[in-house]
Amino acid sequence: MAMVTGLIPILRTAIEATTDYNGRTMWFGFLAIRLLTLYVSEMPWSKLDLDFQCNGNVSEFCRKSCFNQHFDVPVVALWNFTYILFIISVLLMELFAAQLRHNLIKDKIKQELLGPFNEGEQTNLTGVKGHDLAQKDIMIDFHQQKKLLCLYLLCILLRLVIELGFFYILIYWHLPKVNGAPINCSTLLCPGPFHCLVRASVEKRMSIYMLSTISVGIIIICCVFGFYSICHYLLLKRSQPRNAK
Repeated sequence: MAMVTGLIPILRTAIEATTDYNGRTMWFGFLAIRLLTLYVSEMPWSKLDLDFQCNGNVSEFCRKSCFNQHFDVPVVALWNFTYILFIISVLLMELFAAQLRHNLIKDKIKQELLGPFNEGEQTNLTGVKGHDLAQKDIMIDFHQQKKLLCLYLLCILLRLVIELGFFYILIYWHLPKVNGAPINCSTLLCPGPFHCLVRASVEKRMSIYMLSTISVGIIIICCVFGFYSICHYLLLKRSQPRNAK
């Protein structure tokens, strides 16, 4: 139920938006896919403390001490944190697009209806929100909006850095923790040694593979979209005037 509740605002924002740009629906689609993948992937990790078992006559204190030593890096909390960072990278572009829409509508009102504004800022905002243009859909043209294009590329770069870090965490931090090998534990308070293992390690590895697959897909899309945007909106645009001459 919580997952469905989280999907509703994401899908509603993607569908009901009045300002669109290249790739917008796809990024919101990745938000929904990542949320579904997180929900499924977290299931095998819900009882991680109970899945950590040690052989022999081991006290509960020593078992938990070994557990803390082995899982010294947060798992599910770190997954959710990277998802929040991914949401922020998408919402940053939404903020820039909304500000551009407001400025475009305000300039349109100045040119066609009101002329130069002499009133205060509050009157301007009220006029923009109440005007008919505010209800129409706007498709952002990155050929004309170079500043917004640079911000868009920065958002893609931020997304790429987040996903590369997330992929590194999954493969080099979390996956070795559940590789199925026996765990030899010896702590300061419990010298041991104790022989422990993590139950349901196959399911836990599968959840990491699922998240890694989605992460690799986002990394590829970020590279493709970034390369396409640079070539199409910047390099190609510069070469056209030269060809015309």
